[in-house]
Amino acid sequence: MLDKILDIIMTILPFFGGRKKRQQMAQEVKEFSELVKEQYGFLMAQLEKVLKDYFDLSDRVKEMHAEIFSLKGRLSEAMALQCVNKECIQRKNSTDA
Repeated sequence: MLDKILDIIMTILPFFGGRKKRQQMAQEVKEFSELVKEQYGFLMAQLEKVLKDYFDLSDRVKEMHAEIFSLKGRLSEAMALQCVNKECIQRKNSTDA
């Protein structure tokens, strides 16, 4: 895309004054387009890094949720086993109500 714009500008430049001024403008356009390309490359690299970090973090959150649900299930099982005993506090509380 930038190359096409540069080609168009280079085509139009001869109509805007002397040769030296055209060369100077062409050089400025070339430098500017190189700067834009470098910035675009830098921003794309940063975006890739952010996306990689985001998906890594998302995977970790999924693992943590799975572990929390697993621990919750194990806790429920342990509480159910405790309530088999006659002295279970939860059993006494449920019979008192």
